[in-house]
Amino acid sequence: MAHEIWGDRVFVGRGIPAWHKLGKVIQGVATWEEAIKLAGLDWSVEKQSLYDGCGSKVPAWGIFRDIDNAFLGVVGDKYRTIQNEDAFAWVDALIGQEGAHYDSAGALNGGQTIFCAAYLPSAGYEVVPGDHHQAYLMFTTSHDGSESAQAKLTTVRIVCNNTLNAAITGTGERIAVRHTKAAESKLTLAKSLMDNSIRTTEGLRDKMRLLAKRKVTRESATAIFDKLFPALPETQNAAIRNRNIAEVLQCFDFNDGNQFPEVRGTAYNMVNAVTEWTDKARGTRNAKGEQYHDTDKSRILSAMFGSGDRLKQKAVEVIYQEAAAMPSIGSVYHSIPSNAVHRLCLS
Repeated sequence: MAHEIWGDRVFVGRGIPAWHKLGKVIQGVATWEEAIKLAGLDWSVEKQSLYDGCGSKVPAWGIFRDIDNAFLGVVGDKYRTIQNEDAFAWVDALIGQEGAHYDSAGALNGGQTIFCAAYLPSAGYEVVPGDHHQAYLMFTTSHDGSESAQAKLTTVRIVCNNTLNAAITGTGERIAVRHTKAAESKLTLAKSLMDNSIRTTEGLRDKMRLLAKRKVTRESATAIFDKLFPALPETQNAAIRNRNIAEVLQCFDFNDGNQFPEVRGTAYNMVNAVTEWTDKARGTRNAKGEQYHDTDKSRILSAMFGSGDRLKQKAVEVIYQEAAAMPSIGSVYHSIPSNAVHRLCLS
């Protein structure tokens, strides 16, 4: 299944069910002791030597779950386990407080990946009335050797594999800690980086509010796309570039179903359009230039920590720079004809 939840080992808080309707729903938020039981994460893992068919030890180790001895993955000699309860300890330490603040937690892919997310009401903000951006501190780690432990401030509510991978912000620094002896020593640095991320999120709020008051013109749209999708001499590149721009402009015109008409045609809406396109439509390729087999998973991983994340960060900065020359929309705005922008940007 797309959500990849292991059984019903997930919970969500504040009385708001997850989109997949799975797991437990509680009112309010949970302490880490409550969260670890609600999400079915009250188990640990062990690193054990592996042997070949003749009974000889091989230079690899396996990670096994203690409650059922399930095999989760193969790791190397320097790999150190990070237990489930360690994830919650990290979040408590990063927030700088203990108590009830966990909005979700769960296990994915048979327990190979676990996550938890703390609700941070003080870090949320509105761009325009009703357009609320809530902040969460996400922590995830794998037990199969595939991923480092990672923490990040995000505005995506973490309830499953899809949203875990889509938990992107582009506003702060991702904290990645390898499963080695040095993991604990990096906590102090991680706390400093997270504090900086929260301050950066406050700066992003001010940027987004300014962008919501600036009108995108044909000239500014062209300048934005020239920087985000530079024109190259290859014919193939030109076709791809035109397609990319057309898809972004479709998102821009749609304006997320026009839920907030006051941001239609604004620089803020252009940021949202690039973000939506990157997360849902942008093509993804591996290091050798080959198309990934699991396109959706590759795209959201890229959107979270790879080239997609970098593109969204660049888009915020480019659009913010171009906004200096954009006219203010005032209190009333009539959108520019989308076909006019299409003709100019794709010529």
